[in-house]
Amino acid sequence: MTDAHRVKAPTADEIEHRFRHPVVMLTRPMVLGVLGVLGAVRRFKWTARGAHRLTRGQPPLLFAANHCSHADTAAILGTLPWRIRRRTCVAAALDVFGPAKRRGPGYRMKAFRRECLQLLVAAGFRAFAFDRYGPPIRSLRTVSDLIDHGWSVLLYPEGTRSRTGKMAEFKPGVGLIAKATGRPVIPIHVTGGNAILPCGAFLPRSARAVVRYGEPLWYQRGESVSDFVARVQEHVLALAPRTTAPEVVVPRKLFKGRARFAAAGGAEAPKPRY
Repeated sequence: MTDAHRVKAPTADEIEHRFRHPVVMLTRPMVLGVLGVLGAVRRFKWTARGAHRLTRGQPPLLFAANHCSHADTAAILGTLPWRIRRRTCVAAALDVFGPAKRRGPGYRMKAFRRECLQLLVAAGFRAFAFDRYGPPIRSLRTVSDLIDHGWSVLLYPEGTRSRTGKMAEFKPGVGLIAKATGRPVIPIHVTGGNAILPCGAFLPRSARAVVRYGEPLWYQRGESVSDFVARVQEHVLALAPRTTAPEVVVPRKLFKGRARFAAAGGAEAPKPRY
């Protein structure tokens, strides 16, 4: 995609303006209320392990978590102490949660759907669009600015959801931000999110997610970005329960669709850079 057609990630000021927008603020209690009702009806829930470690790092904080399901975000935010959660925002994929491309057939309808999606994720989770494929400078600067403004930020350093339960190699973005801001990184491991909301599913299922918090990690002087990112990933992996095999729940329709796509010679989606 050329720069002329690429949708730009928002700045920190634009993100905070959206969070303060009256429509977003009015929608927030409704989204959280619907989530609470869904939890009661569909009987899913989440619990925390090691949340006491959050007191060892003064906000704003960087959270680095594994990612298997869209339910991971709700589980993490739902287990954070209120004093931290109220000033925590979430980096979400620009190509999924950002504005629609300004070209192509059906643009108006796509733009309307994307705007509704942005409203819901901004209201419910304070999510903002992070460009994981384009030049990283703008998005990394945005996260640094949000931290400077007092926001803790939840990142998924794998860059995308794992479809197999196996953790992918972390991208360098979390290390670059930790180095630039001097803020601690809290490693997080989520188990069970994929059982609540598998990839391709619309309604959550009856299951329980467990969110495990690790000790805060600081970027050390003389440490390379790649070494720090590897250290963060090691701590996330160490939080995983040893006796639990990775959960893999692949909807049948999604599996068949991918099989047909591969058989037709389709190329894989580009891998996130940051």
